[in-house]
This record gives sequence, C-alpha cells and structure tokens, in this order.
Amino acid sequence: MPRRALLLVPLAALAAALPLWPRPAAAEADPAAGDEAGFARVVLPFLRRHCFECHGRGEREGDLALDGFADRAAVLRERKAWTGVLERLHAGDMPPEDRPRPSAEEVKAVIAWVRGALGGAAAPAGPFDPGRVTLRRLNRAEYDFTVQDMLRVELAPARTFPDDDVGYGFDTIGDVLSIPPLLLEKYLAAGEAVARAAFLDFKPVRERVSVESARREGSDGNFRDGFGTLWSNGAYVVRVRAPYEGEYVVRARAYGMQAGPDPARMALRVDGRALETFDVRATVDDPGVYEARTRLRAGDHDLAAAFVNDFYDPGAADPSQRDRNLAVAWVELEGPVEAPPLPWAHRTYLTKRPADNARPVQRRAVAREVLGPLVTRAFRRPAKSDELERYARHVDQAMADGESFERAMQLALTAVLCSPHFLFRFELDAARPRPGEPPHPGAQPLADHELATRLSYYLHVSLPDEELLRAAQAGGLRDQLEAQARRLLADPKAGRFVQQFATQWLQLRRLDTAAPDPASFPGFDEPLRAAMKEESARLFEAVLRGNRPVSELLDAPYTFVNERLARHYGIRGVRGPDFVRVDAPPVRRGLLGHASVLTATSNPTRTSPVKRGRWVLEVLLDDPPPPPLPGMDSLKEDGPATGKTLRARLERHRADPACAGCHARLDPLGFGLERFDAVGAWREQDEGLPIDDAGVLPGGLTFMGVDGLRGYLRGRSRDLARALAKKLMVFGLGRGPVAADEGALDALLEALGPDPGLADLVVGVTRLDAFQKRRAAKGAR
Repeated sequence: MPRRALLLVPLAALAAALPLWPRPAAAEADPAAGDEAGFARVVLPFLRRHCFECHGRGEREGDLALDGFADRAAVLRERKAWTGVLERLHAGDMPPEDRPRPSAEEVKAVIAWVRGALGGAAAPAGPFDPGRVTLRRLNRAEYDFTVQDMLRVELAPARTFPDDDVGYGFDTIGDVLSIPPLLLEKYLAAGEAVARAAFLDFKPVRERVSVESARREGSDGNFRDGFGTLWSNGAYVVRVRAPYEGEYVVRARAYGMQAGPDPARMALRVDGRALETFDVRATVDDPGVYEARTRLRAGDHDLAAAFVNDFYDPGAADPSQRDRNLAVAWVELEGPVEAPPLPWAHRTYLTKRPADNARPVQRRAVAREVLGPLVTRAFRRPAKSDELERYARHVDQAMADGESFERAMQLALTAVLCSPHFLFRFELDAARPRPGEPPHPGAQPLADHELATRLSYYLHVSLPDEELLRAAQAGGLRDQLEAQARRLLADPKAGRFVQQFATQWLQLRRLDTAAPDPASFPGFDEPLRAAMKEESARLFEAVLRGNRPVSELLDAPYTFVNERLARHYGIRGVRGPDFVRVDAPPVRRGLLGHASVLTATSNPTRTSPVKRGRWVLEVLLDDPPPPPLPGMDSLKEDGPATGKTLRARLERHRADPACAGCHARLDPLGFGLERFDAVGAWREQDEGLPIDDAGVLPGGLTFMGVDGLRGYLRGRSRDLARALAKKLMVFGLGRGPVAADEGALDALLEALGPDPGLADLVVGVTRLDAFQKRRAAKGAR
C-alpha cells in the first residue's frame, strides 16, 4: 500500500470513532436502481422488521425462507421466488394484517428495488435474455387461417386435428404444442384435401355401381341376371363421390314387372331428395336407362333408385297381373357436365403449364417458376433454389408417370403443406443490428421475414399478407413495425386475434364445457351459451377498435346483446338473433357483469366465490394463488337446503389455518359477485336468505358488491394493464414469462401511462426487445 494511503487509514479510523465530527453525507440509495446499496439500505432492513418472523429464523411459511438472501446476487439466483415476493407486496397482503404494517413509502421502495433488480439491464446474471421460444408448430386455428389466406380455399381441415395443448393459458406455447402420431396422418389428409381444392385437375367422373354392391332399403328382393328386384316399395342406395361442385347426371338401368292399372314407377333420388319419377315401361327383354340432372356440391352423396308404386293382388284372374315389381341393374353418376371455374389459387399460381410433349428439363423449369411464389408464401420466407428443385422433380416424376400437370402440382402442394417449414415457425436467421443500436450479446434481432411472421401470427393468426411480405423483403421492417401493427389491427382479420386471444385470456373456453344443472337452471340453453361468449368478445373488440382505456373492460357503460341474452338480463326492446349495442344496466357494466365469466366460474348447481375470486386474481391481476392443498380443493356440499348461505359454508376454509392465507385473498373478491347466480342471472337471496356481498381484503380494505369490486379494480388500473400486457406478450411470443420481462413491462407501462388504450397496449408489446429478438445461440456473435 502506498505510504500516503497508510497515513490515511488511521485518520479514517479516528474519524469513525469520533461521532461529533461532521461526516460526509452518504449517497441516498435509489431503490429503482436495484443495486447492492439499495438492498442493504432498503430491502434487508424491511425483511428483518416485517418478514423474518414467518419466513426466516427457522420459519418457512409457504415454503419460503428469506433470511438466506444476504445480497443482491442471492436475490438474482432465485428470481422466481422474488417475483412471488413482488406480487405479494404489490397485492398488499404481505405482511399479513395481524402483523405490524409497513408504511406505504416502505413498501413502494422495496417494490421499486425488486423490480429494478429483476428487470434491470445491468443484472449480473448475464446479458439481456429475450427468453427461449421453442420451435413451435402451427396450432389448429393458425393452420386453418394460413391455408385459407394463402390459397383462398373454403376449408377448415384442422377441425379434425387433435386438440392443442394449453400452456400459460394459451394454445400458442411452443413447449406444449407436441405432435402425436395421429397428427402426422391428419397433416397428410389435410394437405391432400387442400391441394385438391386449390388446383383444379378436371377429370369428369362416370361412376357406375351395381345394385349387388348397393344397400337395399324398405323392401325384400332378389338378384338375377345382373338385376336386383324390389318386391315392394323400397330402394337401392349407393354412395358415390362428386369430385367438384357442378351439374351432374344421375342414371339407372331398370325394367318393370307390370301388374294393375299403372306401370311400375321409379324415382331417382340424391341424398333423400327426389329428382324425377319415371314410368318404367321397359321390359326384361329391353331394359331402359333413365336419367335426371341435378347440381351437387363436391363430396359424398347417396344416389337411390326407388320403387314407389307397389301393387299386389293375389286373387287376380290373370296371374301376370297379380304382382308389380321393379328390377334395377345399376345406378350411375356422371359429371360435372361443364368444367367448374378455376379456383383462385389455380389462377394465381398456375400461370404457366408445360406443353404436353415437353421434355423433363422443360417440365422442371416451368414447375420451378410456378412453385417459387407458392413456396415463398407457404414458408413465410424466400424459397431456396434447392427446395424448388426438389419439388420440381416431384412434378416431373408425376408427369412421367402419366399424371397431368395440374395433378402433379397437387402432389407438390401436398408435399409443401407437409413440410416442417410450413408446419413450424422457424426463427433461425439473424438480422444485423441497426446503426447505433447497442449490442446484446445474449440476443439476436429476428430476420425481417421472421419478424413479419411473428407480427402476423400475433395479430392475424395467420401468415403475413402481401404488404407485410413486401416490407420484409425490402428490409428495415423494425423501423416501420408499429405502423404495420396498427395497419393489421385495423384490418377485419384482427377479429381472429379477438377470438383467439380474448377468449383464452378471459378463460371463456371453459364456457364450452360448463354444464349448469337443468333442474336448477332450466332456462339455460345452447343459444344462451353462445350469446354469453359473443358478448364478451364484442366488448373486447369494441374497446380495441376504439383504442379505449383498458379499464373500460371493467366499467364500459355499454354492452352487446341479442334477444336471447337480453331476455336473460331483463333488457327490453331487443329482437332477433343479431347483436346490438345497448346501454348496460349498472350491474352489467364491464366483464364482471358478463354472464360468460359468471357461468364459467361457477359449479353446476351453485356459484363459486373461490373460482370467481381466483379468476379476478389470475386473469385481471396476473396474481394467481397457489394450488389448494390435497383434499382441500372443494367445498363439501351440505345438501339442497342447509339454512346457510354459501358464504357461511365457506367459513370452513377460512377457519382452517392451512387455507386461510389464500382464502383471505380469494373469497372477498368472489363475495362481491354473489348476487349473480351460477348462470349470471341477478338474484337477491341465497337459500332463502339475504345475500351479503361485502368484501374485506387483506389490509382491511372493504367494498360492497359488484360496484365496489369494480371500483377497487379501477383503482388498480395499472396492475390490470400490466397483467394484460404480460398475457399479450405470452400469447404473441409463444413462451412463458421470464425474469427479464418484468423490467421491460414496467418500462412499457411507464411509457404508455397507467391506463393505456387497448390498441396502444397491443401494439406496444411489439416494441419489446423480447418481441423483436431471439435468444442467441451459444457461440453466436
């Protein structure tokens, strides 16, 4: 140590020993910095005063001990645990109300420090990490919308796929979108069906089916010399496939066995519908062919030759006049009579075809040319030359085997639709950072085509449209990302985002399986179920389209109803199945008054304050309670007439120390909605007793009924907006939240304000580095 420093050491010690000497004031720690000084000055004293009694010194309530965190580095090693601490502090239920309460300033300072530490860019845990997005396949909705937008086919083949698994509340999460073997088979069948609908390989059919292969309905009979006889009124029915929509000819070969005053009569039918009825005067020596024309949709159909005027008189003097029968040899379908119009995809992509006598090299050249735009659209990036060559060889081989060019292109398209580059959303390329952009060693910017794909599947649940593709191909998409996002939101296709995001965020898919007890709720029916769900989706869309404040989801003075839902709510003057915007009765303002939410969070025979409280915490505040302890996950039913309200019966949970902590948070929120029954209808009594819908939250905050609960949540509009932003991020990125997201979300809300417009929030998520970047591969530079 330098001599001058050695001299200063005892002087410093002396100064410390003499408190009367004035000392330089220590720099005030800024909690929001999330640094070591802030932990020592702000957080650690707080933990000692308010937390160690239950979460330290040998105590581990909730399996959490805080006395092991001696510095900032220890906190960052346990980000998940401290994210939970942050949520508890923010909710105001820790420390518990029977302990000395810290001041609001103390809590605010600790929250600021935790947020700064967990989300700060200077965290010692390493460079910025945008999180790992698992390579993920298209889910069912994305598959259907993608083929519909790419090829303009009116098909939804993914409806036959197995259900998509859900993670973090959404079916867009790569970690859970597995591929069971059955799905591979479905992909092939779907690809073939889509290819047939997209490209027309016109080959009229002439399918003749012998009645020996038909099913006989309504009559006995026998077969002889290639004919089947109907002894009484009945029909021979055959199943055939019409390959295209159009006009077809239906034929049958038959003869009559005459008796009585009228000739035998035969009706030709399609799918049970009579086309024409014929007098069959033809004889066994000269059978006749009878035909009728009809327009058919593409697909399977039942054709029938029916005997319609049986006659039987065993006492007739002339034996030949005693029994009238009909004999049929075959039923035939031919058509379409004219070629159907070319599908949009055929006109758009198959702009050339090779000559019939073209050589293989010429066939492949044409195939590469027409496949280029198609593969580029399907793979959401420019097609590569080796890919085009591979598919062109498929086309050439099919044509060498005698197939038409159109059929060969159907086979090539099927292969494209079964390619991993179509079925999965790859993010492999790395864009160069923009000039002046600070480097992030742990993150790489998405290539423009990848960013366009991420944006489009976020807001349109489908592949990028032409304008977005052009912007990606021109480069610099990130510079115009917000403008593109707002353009996509203004498009009608953003209605898909509403249906996919809003229904999952609000957990309205539970409504699909809700089963209210018919004896208790005889008025509940399927039209009401559908109307409930539609109301909530329309409210979300109205707030989104108008860029109204997020808090309007809680207290919108309007709602959307049709006649069925209006009757359920007691709203007069609404007629018909169409939805109209109406002034909402006070109790129906916002989501808390929607029957969809109230029914989805109820049991079959009764309401569930616990489920409703959990919905508020989990959906609106992103603050879910832990799962219940084993054996404590349901309320024991006391029978239909207990003389107690549900609130009184729930005392069992709150009286149990093992349950009290969570139920003190859950139950009061659910009690505020107790005047709505299990299908969301308004009521004044429960079990014949007045309803107490007051709530007392941890910390002593009280409210009364749905209006009071709505007011409490309005006061937490920033928390609602932040929770919604996190859900939007999870939905759009396809991964669960990571610690680095916390600071980014805080910064986003700081920029947008505590109650941003919903459209601003949706678009704001696209500004996040996590949206525009991906985790860098090890060794990447």
